[in-house]
This record gives sequence, structure tokens and C-alpha cells, in this order.
Amino acid sequence: MPDLIDSSPIAPQHTCPKTTGKAAVILVTDKNYFLPTFAAALSADAHTWGDTSIYLFVVDAEEAWLQQFGVAVSGTKISIRAASFPQLAELSRLHRDVVPPIALARLWIGSLLGEDIERFLYIDGDTMVDDELETLLAISPPESGLMAVSDFMRIYVDELSFSKRRDMVYLRDLGCNAISYFNSGVIYASKNAWNSIAASAIGFLREHPDCCIASDQSALNHAARGNVNLLPLRYNYQSEYMMALDPRERGIKPTIWHFVGAPKPWDAPGWPWDNYFNRFYRQAEALLENCNITLPIPPKAQMVAGLSHRERNRFRMKWVYPWRRLTRRQKILSLLLQ
Repeated sequence: MPDLIDSSPIAPQHTCPKTTGKAAVILVTDKNYFLPTFAAALSADAHTWGDTSIYLFVVDAEEAWLQQFGVAVSGTKISIRAASFPQLAELSRLHRDVVPPIALARLWIGSLLGEDIERFLYIDGDTMVDDELETLLAISPPESGLMAVSDFMRIYVDELSFSKRRDMVYLRDLGCNAISYFNSGVIYASKNAWNSIAASAIGFLREHPDCCIASDQSALNHAARGNVNLLPLRYNYQSEYMMALDPRERGIKPTIWHFVGAPKPWDAPGWPWDNYFNRFYRQAEALLENCNITLPIPPKAQMVAGLSHRERNRFRMKWVYPWRRLTRRQKILSLLLQ
């Protein structure tokens, strides 16, 4: 494999003024998904330094349960804390996505942060940080918006398909387009801007649940429309991108890998996520060996559907639409090298 390209600097069109306020990396989970989320936190800890804090909030966790992780976080910047959101149950009834309703908890991140935290980088529990985050954390996010990465819809929305009309209707109902539509698994924002955007997203989800087929992601895209600064693709490299191009083949290492869909690499390592992506999960397993935690077991139907989707995608890109694999790779490379 060729030497890795230095992909850490953010392209000039994405930069904002330098900032001096304190930043934090934020993860939110429930007890059921604690292990992989802790692994994601460990990966963030390995790629941050200085006074950057890493907060892992566990919804509805008892303080006594949290006490068992003292040894596991010793020597890290990770702080594990309890979180409670009374509004979560109400909003969960409007949840339309296949992912668990706990994903909605990110909407209340702002209420969890102390006054010393000016801005935060939120990452999902099914991610792995693989390069330094300090370049991103050293800049200020938009004053009234957020920074995120395009969702994978961007690379196929201009292709002819049976789903294109449905996708266009979905984006129209949100007031977005395929380029500005972002994936909510990695978000960088100031606390003040986020509180405003999240409140608007909650209101939209309550009023238009049928428009929010991706739940909070849909609502956030509506609420932040016109105020999104797109980050380079390397800050949220999702499964659909990986199925078209493993950037390591081109000497590029993304900063954050995002294991969207099923199976996750720790469930069934294989294409496109091999055992390389289990390093921090195995570390988390070892650190939590004597702790009382729930092992995340995905539903069998979800695993079957995920594997079927990936194999179908692989077959079509190789034998049915081989030109699409080439055009998608070109688009992805362009976004990676911004």
C-alpha cells in the first residue's frame, strides 16, 4: 500500500476563524450500546490531546452502574456520565428510522454541557476515529449553523433509478438538496447554535413526522438548511462510500470511519469493514471484561438485510452497472481531496 497522503488539514473553503474556547468530543448512548460507543470514545481519546474533553453520556444509567468504569477510563480523557431526557419517550413515538430511538438523544446534547464548553464534536457510537481531530477542533464552527459531511445520497442521486423520485420528494419536503443534505453521525457545532437548531428540529419532527423518514437526521437537515458548512468526506466516511472505494487503496486515510447499517465490523468482519476496524472494540472489550455491561446483539433480520444489501450492491457495481462504480469513485475522490 502506498504511503498515506497527509489528509489532516481542512481545505480552505471549509475553514473558520481560530478559536480559544474549550471544545469537547461528545457521544451519547444507552446501556444496550455502551460497549461499541465506549470503543468509539477510546478511538477519539487516542487522536486528541491537550485540554480536549471526551464525554460519554449514558441515558437513564444509574450512578452506581457508572462507578464500575473508573479503572477502564483511568489515564484517558474520557468521562462517563448519566443523562436523562424526559422528552425522549414522547419523541420516540414519532421515530421512523430503523436505528433505535436512542439516536434522538443527540438533540439534547446542549443541555448536558457545562458553561466551559463552547463547542463540541458529536460522533455516533458506530464510528472509529483513525486520525487526529485537533485540526478540526482548533477552528470555530459557524456562528448560527453547523459543520457536517454529505450523506451518501450525494453520490447516487443523479443516477437513474426507481428510488430517485422518492428521494427527490423526500429532500423537497425537508427544503434540502442532495449536496447540502448531511449525515448526522458526525456534527461539529457551537453549543449556542446547536441549541437553536435542535429546538427547531424537535418542533419539525413533532409537526411533520411523516417527512422525517430518517428521524432526527431528517429534522436536523430541515432545521439547519442554509446554515451547513460541509466538511471533507474524510470526517465521516460511511459504508456506502466504502463499498464504492476503500480510500486506503489511494493512500488516503479518513479521520473518522462510520459503520452505517449492518453488520458492524465487530458483528461480522468482512467486506467492506474488515478486522482493521475492530481495534478499539477489542480494546474496549478487554477494559470492560469485569464490568456489568450488555453485549450488543443485532437483530437477525437486520443482519440478514444488511448482508443482502451489501452483496447486491457489490454484484450490481461489478456486473450490472460497472460504470456507476467508476463514476461513484470519481465523485468520492473529489470529495475526499477537497
